[in-house]
Amino acid sequence: MRPGPLLLLALVLIACGDARGSGSGAAQPPPKPTPILAIRAPESLAADLREGSFFRWGAPRLSGLRIEMGPEATGDAEVWIDRLPASPAVQAGVKGLPVEIGSEGIVLAGTRYPGPAQSLALRLPGAARPTWVVVGRDTPGLVDLADDVLFRVASGLTGERRGRRRTPLDVDYLLRETPWMERSGRWAQTADGAWTIDSATERNDLAEWDRWFTGLAPIRGDRGDRVVLLVPSTERNRPELTRLAADLDRAAAEMAPRVPVAMTSPMTVVVESDYVAQGRHTGEIGEAVPGTRADLHLVYDAADLPAYRFALAKVLLKRAGLAPKVPVALERGAALWLSRDWYGKPYPDWLPIFAAARVLPEAGELLARQEPADASVLLWTPAAAAVVEGLAGTTVAEKLAQAPSPERTGKILGSLRAGPVPAPNKGDLREPFLKGVSLSMWNSLEGGYHSPSVGEQLDRLAALGANAVSLMPFALQPGPSRPELRYLNRGPGSETDIGLIHATRLSRAKGFHVLYKPHLWVSGNSWPGDVRMETEKDWQAWWRGYRRYILHHALLASWAGADLFSVGCELSKTVDRDAEWRDLIAATRLFFPRAVTYSGNWYGDLENVRFWDRLDYMGIDAYFPLSASPQAGRTDLEKGAKEVAARLNAASKRSGKPMILTEVGFAAHKAAWVAPHTEGGEYSEDDQALAYDVLFNALGRPPWLAGTFVWKAFSAPGSDGGSEADFRFLGRKAEREVREYYKPSL
Repeated sequence: MRPGPLLLLALVLIACGDARGSGSGAAQPPPKPTPILAIRAPESLAADLREGSFFRWGAPRLSGLRIEMGPEATGDAEVWIDRLPASPAVQAGVKGLPVEIGSEGIVLAGTRYPGPAQSLALRLPGAARPTWVVVGRDTPGLVDLADDVLFRVASGLTGERRGRRRTPLDVDYLLRETPWMERSGRWAQTADGAWTIDSATERNDLAEWDRWFTGLAPIRGDRGDRVVLLVPSTERNRPELTRLAADLDRAAAEMAPRVPVAMTSPMTVVVESDYVAQGRHTGEIGEAVPGTRADLHLVYDAADLPAYRFALAKVLLKRAGLAPKVPVALERGAALWLSRDWYGKPYPDWLPIFAAARVLPEAGELLARQEPADASVLLWTPAAAAVVEGLAGTTVAEKLAQAPSPERTGKILGSLRAGPVPAPNKGDLREPFLKGVSLSMWNSLEGGYHSPSVGEQLDRLAALGANAVSLMPFALQPGPSRPELRYLNRGPGSETDIGLIHATRLSRAKGFHVLYKPHLWVSGNSWPGDVRMETEKDWQAWWRGYRRYILHHALLASWAGADLFSVGCELSKTVDRDAEWRDLIAATRLFFPRAVTYSGNWYGDLENVRFWDRLDYMGIDAYFPLSASPQAGRTDLEKGAKEVAARLNAASKRSGKPMILTEVGFAAHKAAWVAPHTEGGEYSEDDQALAYDVLFNALGRPPWLAGTFVWKAFSAPGSDGGSEADFRFLGRKAEREVREYYKPSL
């Protein structure tokens, strides 16, 4: 129970009296009471809110904060959260504001917002304490907006800035349709004291979206009543879009009877200019994703036609009312059973490969109502389609009249056998030297791998002399001895599958070679080099999950057109599991027919890895110290760099494999050569540039060295330079050294 104001005053007076009477020095301030964040929400929302990001990882990290949740919770700040139509108590709370949140949905300043994905956050201007109201229809959108408000209000109470990037609460109202499309502004009072919106402070993305959407021109399919593309008027005469409309129209005509579903109205498909626009309008990105104002939004690429048909099949299932009745994996399986083609093959052709690689899902995984964090849509959907095909009936409705039992699902999966698969090719880059840059994703909608900004960065790297980039997806491991993984490909702010496809295709189109290099991000202030399980059972679980993660990306890398694939990065405490690594490399070659490497850690993997013979190239993340002395001069550094080059040469000769430095870099800090794997400390462009210069001169381009990938640049212009002691080199003196090393001839 919180002490009341009188008790707090008494405690202050007693503390002051004790300080004056004790003679022990300056008076000590009384301890501050723990602030309370009250979340007023109905019990029906409590479970959803506790699954949101605020409770999962925000609240545990906010020290000195007490959280109370319930319909009558009170505290130092309050956030009222409710579904639409809002309760009478919540509606009474917003009385006097230019807002309605009753049975008509959201009405803000006279404009009605009926969309199910639209949510609204409001500050109550006359409240005695900071008070916000958050309402919406769609639970995921409501929880997402509530999380943003909770992060910011909690940060205001504690002074800790652990909130997310979005939505600083310097506004009084925030209407959100997607995380990147909002209407927001401040309240103003009229002369008679009434509350209204302040038009001078308002930003209204939704109005701009309305204007753009209503200006789209239709392209109809063969009959015109099944599929309609919506495109900018300037794109209406593109022949490839006319062909796309006709193809999707025919696909709908073929698939609809097999659902079955009546085509009472045409399916609408918006053709977006790029994935940034797609993400802004829908909240997600992909080959084709659902929207609130159209059935699908796609970014056209002729290679993705099978993916558009698959997405169209999901729309048909939704219209038939089947989608909510089955687990999400089986819904995808049913859509693929209808559309058939999957990443370059009819889906049955993938099944013997998946069986041979031992990555078929288990029955429980396909039947789970909530998709596991390590679910691979790429590897699971063909298996789910095989399950649907194996069920009785000739239509989806008949096959999924009731969800199949685990026994039936397991029996169908168990019937899938490894069959003849193409013999793996021995990878050969056919390139004398890879002049590479590690291109990390800038984690934003506007600057990620999926964005047009990647093309601008590639042009800059080409001018530098680079001819290769590495692209890096991530999975999260919650601790070095925890066997579970969480894929980080779910939202536009992370390395999505479509983002990696786009960046790979664009890189190849601009003449770059691509190293596709999956990483693990290990929580608990750890790193991949610490990954080691404590029991054999955990090792088996880890290898199963890691194998799935790597083969997911091997398939993706092959489809996108990458030249080189890395099966692991700096997993030093796993390399003694030689049999598992050899088995994984063999499975990788079933999916990826080109060159394969492993990105070893500089301090041990070079000598400890025993499976180099199964790879096409030795790969090393080469953060070798050039000298232990911060005061080392150029002569000492040159000696150290020559020793590093000799060590690499010897390792390459022992293995009989050419070597690629899959990472090489120095941070812009003093004495960068002492511990090149670290960043931070006193900023120094000069020492960063000197370390690069000395090492590159020592390396040269000998026959045993197949390439280097400088660590690092980002996928968005404007992310370069700066005065932080980090690994960026563009816009710094080190850029000159990289340019010199990568020039056409040494």
